Amino acid sequence: MKISLNWIKDYVDLEGIDIKELWYRFTMSAAEVEEVEFVGQDIKNVVVAKVLSVVPHPESKKLKITQVDSGDGIIQIVCGAPNVAEGILVPLVKISGSVNKIPKIGKAKLVGVESFGMLCSASELGISDDHSGLLVLDGDYAPGTDIKSIIDIDDVIIEIDNKSLTNRPDLWGHYGIAREIAAIYGRELKPMNLDSLEGSEEKSKLDITVEDTEKCLRYSGLKIDGVKKLETPLNMKVRLFYCGMRSISPLVDLTNYLMLEMGQPMHAFDSRQVESGIVVRSTKETTSFKTLDGIERKLPEDVLLICTKERPVAIAGIMGGENSEVLEDTTSILLESATFEGASTRKSSTKIGLRTEASARYEKMLDPNMTVQALQRFVKLLRDMQPDIEFASALTDVYCNKLEPIDIEITKSYIDKYIGNTLTAERMVEILRSLEFKVDVEGDTFRVKVPTFRATKDVTMKVDIIEEITRVYGYDNIQPQTLDVALKPLQYNEERLFDHKVKELLSERFGASEVNSYIWYDNNFNSRAGIETKAQVKVLNPQAHDSNTLRDSMVPGMLAFAEKNEKTYDDFSFFEIGSIFNAANSKEKCEQHKNICVLAASKLKSEDELFYDLKGLLSFIAKTVKNIDLDYTVCTKEHNWVHPVKSVDVSCNGKLMGYLSVVHPMIKKNIGKKLNIAVLEINRDVLHNIEQKAIKYKEPSKYPEVLLDYSFLVDNSVTFDKLMQDIGAFKSDVLNGFEFVTIYNGKGLPEGKKSMTFRFVIGSAEKTLSSEDINAFANSLLDYMAEKGYTLR
Repeated sequence: MKISLNWIKDYVDLEGIDIKELWYRFTMSAAEVEEVEFVGQDIKNVVVAKVLSVVPHPESKKLKITQVDSGDGIIQIVCGAPNVAEGILVPLVKISGSVNKIPKIGKAKLVGVESFGMLCSASELGISDDHSGLLVLDGDYAPGTDIKSIIDIDDVIIEIDNKSLTNRPDLWGHYGIAREIAAIYGRELKPMNLDSLEGSEEKSKLDITVEDTEKCLRYSGLKIDGVKKLETPLNMKVRLFYCGMRSISPLVDLTNYLMLEMGQPMHAFDSRQVESGIVVRSTKETTSFKTLDGIERKLPEDVLLICTKERPVAIAGIMGGENSEVLEDTTSILLESATFEGASTRKSSTKIGLRTEASARYEKMLDPNMTVQALQRFVKLLRDMQPDIEFASALTDVYCNKLEPIDIEITKSYIDKYIGNTLTAERMVEILRSLEFKVDVEGDTFRVKVPTFRATKDVTMKVDIIEEITRVYGYDNIQPQTLDVALKPLQYNEERLFDHKVKELLSERFGASEVNSYIWYDNNFNSRAGIETKAQVKVLNPQAHDSNTLRDSMVPGMLAFAEKNEKTYDDFSFFEIGSIFNAANSKEKCEQHKNICVLAASKLKSEDELFYDLKGLLSFIAKTVKNIDLDYTVCTKEHNWVHPVKSVDVSCNGKLMGYLSVVHPMIKKNIGKKLNIAVLEINRDVLHNIEQKAIKYKEPSKYPEVLLDYSFLVDNSVTFDKLMQDIGAFKSDVLNGFEFVTIYNGKGLPEGKKSMTFRFVIGSAEKTLSSEDINAFANSLLDYMAEKGYTLR
């Protein structure tokens, strides 16, 4: 956004302020200044000249020979402008003068005729892009008058980064920038000249109806008659051009000028086009509409329009329609000054693919309390151009959603806590009031009323008040101080530490990959895989219709991950610690807790191998984190993915915590026919709340231990617990412990048998075992196992 310093000077005295230092401080306090450009510096020795005579050039059809009064004599100028005529006042660059892109004007001979200077267009003065002819000056100026005394050519143009203004809709106009500068330098902000609209109250009100009160916050209108042929003041054109807008017509120029000055977009309708009244409504279907730029646009559903009773005339907050523009013969206008909801304006602009200066401001969420003030300012500027305009209606104001100032209570001690005891209470109040905040002081307490132009999306809480004070005072003026903070020991979250320990074991010890899933079921996948759930907790506003039920088990989500990886990997395992939700029915209170879920899948291992892998994994985790042994009993088979035989409930001291199962064959075939899958799911909260069993330590032997692995043939009917009990009953002075290693039930085994491998740890605290000792233990163990019906494989 471009800002004119001359414009700023209308509202704040900048005498004695270094311009470069000004914009540095503005950057540090308000918004980022990207560029500072000094314009008009190359316009030198240019004066007003009166054309006394014009004769054709004898050797050129385009050139003319003129005699002009330069103020200090009559001089001859050869000119090619089509509008050069006797009696007009125009800018003249005298010998040794300079203009835009021409560093020095000298005496010249054009097609054999001498010329002693140059008559200028607005483009050559750098105040417009119009180079179609000479700039004709309206007014009674004496020849020789310095052109800069009547045209504000010298200026400083500041470009501010738009992104830094996103949260500051009040800074999208010159008056808001002037307010900031006045506050930074402690100078007075001059009031804006407004028209009282006296006489309009006697007229009838306009017929204005707002149907969509969510998107249109306020709509103010005023009808004015007697608008004659106007001419935009030259300096107004210059300011518009310097700020990136070209002059179009007087009434359009006025609305653009108001937008750049106050940040409030406006629109002037030809009254003949809106005689039936104004209706503000949203489209209910795709609508064709031709905008002011002559482009036929397809407006989608839910775009806010300004309409008459019969047809749309403007896209609210974005651009007017071709059928309502002000024409040369327009004598009556209906002025619109409105506020539209920011997010809806942004969405509509994006849908249509049309972003304008107006929409860029509306989407920042403008202050609705500014609409009437903008109308008063417009009328004041219009009266300056034509004093005899007449009101054809009363001010009509439809205020749908009134915005009230925000009240914030804050204490000086609270402010001091953040910035130190740097500022006095009086200085804090002075800064806030300079920004037009109202402040009442009671002892140490400030009761701050935030102006509505800062309350739309910027200042809403106490820390925002602190920011206002510190940024205006200057962040670099605050002395850094060491915080005086009491050091307290960190309170660890035991559940989080427990989860971290379990995840560490699963990933590092067992090589499982952690996954993260949504807390709701994918009903499409469950239906496809044949999974049945009994979940009762529903989402009222789901992201998708097929994701409206909160899960009561994590297994279906893990099976979905297995399906996605089945074609890529032959062997994999996943785990997740996540929330599940249970309720007896849809009307009962919901219970939430966390589960630990692990899935192991393989095309290389059998179901039994996967089952015992998970059993060993779970037993190891329980032993490591709680030093407890788990009990495995016949499964209650609550879910339809649980295998009817190869499944067990997991408990500890009679307290059920979950289950371990091979996936049911009907479910497995829908995920991958060749993929064997086993899952375990236990209640994390139950496991975490089990009291950790004390670990008993014994002094290790200084003599080495020996590891012996034996694989026994076991009847399929023998349970794992029975085998463990039988081995545990074997007694030997050198046996220090044993553990299950693996199971095999593939080829090469007798019918009805399975092979189960155990590792025995033997050693002595008194000596190193000899081969005779080891053989004696082995023979004793094998004889014992044979008596129990277990033969060595």
